Amino acid sequence: MTTEQSRKANELVINWHMTEVCNYSCKYCFAKWGRPKELHRSEQAIANLLDKLADYFIKGTPVLKEKLGYESVRLNFAGGEPMMLGNTFVTALVLAKQKGFKTSIITNGHYLIHGKSPLPKDTLDMIGISFDSQYLSTRMKIGRNDRKGNSFGVNDLTHALANLTQSQTGIKTKINTVINSLNWEEDFSNLISSLKPYKWKVLQVMPYGDNEILISKEQFDNFVQRHSGLGLPMYSESNSTMTESYLMISPEGCFYQNTANKPGYKYSECINSCGVEKALSQIEFNPITFASRYKETNINIVEIS
Repeated sequence: MTTEQSRKANELVINWHMTEVCNYSCKYCFAKWGRPKELHRSEQAIANLLDKLADYFIKGTPVLKEKLGYESVRLNFAGGEPMMLGNTFVTALVLAKQKGFKTSIITNGHYLIHGKSPLPKDTLDMIGISFDSQYLSTRMKIGRNDRKGNSFGVNDLTHALANLTQSQTGIKTKINTVINSLNWEEDFSNLISSLKPYKWKVLQVMPYGDNEILISKEQFDNFVQRHSGLGLPMYSESNSTMTESYLMISPEGCFYQNTANKPGYKYSECINSCGVEKALSQIEFNPITFASRYKETNINIVEIS
């Protein structure tokens, strides 16, 4: 693969963190914005944001498109837990689809089983379900449970994936696992082999929340190495890979970005107020690192560096 090819990505992914609200309390969660005035409270504001994003990234020819060569744009709904917004989330999802976006969601899975607002048929192109441990005791220590002690387990995951393939034609299923001090020695190989997701993303826990669950680069590499060479669809992301490589929108409707060797985030002005181009110029985004995140981890040979 040439250097030029390595910089290309068929799809641009925009992560809209719709809300800070969540029914879980994961110790490593970085989705903390101090409960600002969240844009989703106004359906018109949602529509305006989606229009501006579509006009710029889909209908326009921004410099970013020239650099990455993307052919489609996927809007990824994240949180917090976006499905807690119920009909508001469903409205945003349907609108995004109508405006030409491919759509996806990152969810803890709870509302796929217990939700009161079912996903409309064929509105999702991809789903990422966060799943950090096969053991209830570990999930509880991480904080992957609600106030009643309910925790999304292996049976729930299996059931949810089966339902999604029935209601969302051609959906790509992804499992996200945050590797931390409580699960880095766990073996996921049989589970991932049996569920056969399109992608299994393993991420090194970032230093945002509880430092007690941080792990070293060596521990993360150990986890990746143990699960390599097994034919698993694994995509691994260390801390360095995740820096300035995500295109993210805050609940207020601003681009924001983490930066190397600096705590916290840098924010743009509100996109609905100043437009996409100006807001995007106010944050750092590395398209080369972005493209590298979508290359599958070599499942036969893993180089630990």
